[in-house]
Amino acid sequence: MPLAFTPSEEASPHRLHGVLPPVVLPMTPDGEVDSASLESHVNHLVVAGVHGLWANGTTGEFYSLDGEGRAEVVRLCVKAAAGRVPVVAHVGDTSTSLAVRHAREALAAGAALVSVLPPYFVGFGQDELKAHYRALAHAIDGPVVAYHLPQFIPATLSIGSIVELVAEGVLCGAKDSSSDMVWLRRLQRRLREAGTPLPCLTGGSSVADLGYLLGAVGSVASTGNLTPRHLVRQYAAARAGDWDLVLALQDQSEELIELLAPPGTVAAPGLTTTVYKYLLSALGRIESEHSAAPQSQLTAQDRRHLDERVLPVIDRLEGPGDRA
Repeated sequence: MPLAFTPSEEASPHRLHGVLPPVVLPMTPDGEVDSASLESHVNHLVVAGVHGLWANGTTGEFYSLDGEGRAEVVRLCVKAAAGRVPVVAHVGDTSTSLAVRHAREALAAGAALVSVLPPYFVGFGQDELKAHYRALAHAIDGPVVAYHLPQFIPATLSIGSIVELVAEGVLCGAKDSSSDMVWLRRLQRRLREAGTPLPCLTGGSSVADLGYLLGAVGSVASTGNLTPRHLVRQYAAARAGDWDLVLALQDQSEELIELLAPPGTVAAPGLTTTVYKYLLSALGRIESEHSAAPQSQLTAQDRRHLDERVLPVIDRLEGPGDRA
């Protein structure tokens, strides 16, 4: 049984566990936040049984929002969640002062925890990165969640730095979006050796099963926007130690994941959000498929592929009666 599923960690005051979808950000055709659609989408996720919400992540197009826009997204998610599940808000930016401002605004808006990407664009060293996370924790008077995304931000915390910051009380969790299970395995081993337990979440939709096996306490899979009930069933199976079912459910997720990029397209975060928004609008959960400019919108051929090949899979995984 993976160490993640122990009563002591479930009793943590931070309650970082389970399925936390990185919430897609519905937008109007002119690029504004569609607050009504966002609240509707969040309510659907909560009713589906998710354990928390991940606001302003990559799938939430945080990079297209200014500071007030980020805070507004958190407020809307918290309002729609209505105390039923916690909201974790990503607050990373290019400098410590900007990240501190986002963190304070997110907590004021009702976020339970903040997650932090390392400062991007400049390749900072480990001492600088550790100082960044320490300053954030000091500024908000509480620990933060480290966000590991090395494919986009190579200057990231090392395993040794994470263990050090956990021992100092700076970190209360980590999200690994690298899909590098060797890295996650080594992190878990080093944490055990140091006697510094840390709730870890996987971000890659294709590695949720492997993450659970290695001790992850939950997943922040983008597919949770489309099939939240399916992922909740998988988490429950991992909790119960039913690994045959965990793997079978992952195989079903893989069928969906392989179809999400329309023929002739190249998978990328911007395309992912646009595809998800089209599918969510087709399912009646949000109003519009638009993403932030300059992201291209889908072609008629792309939409036909999603209608004919992907929507039936979602219906099968979630149930045909799941549409709004």
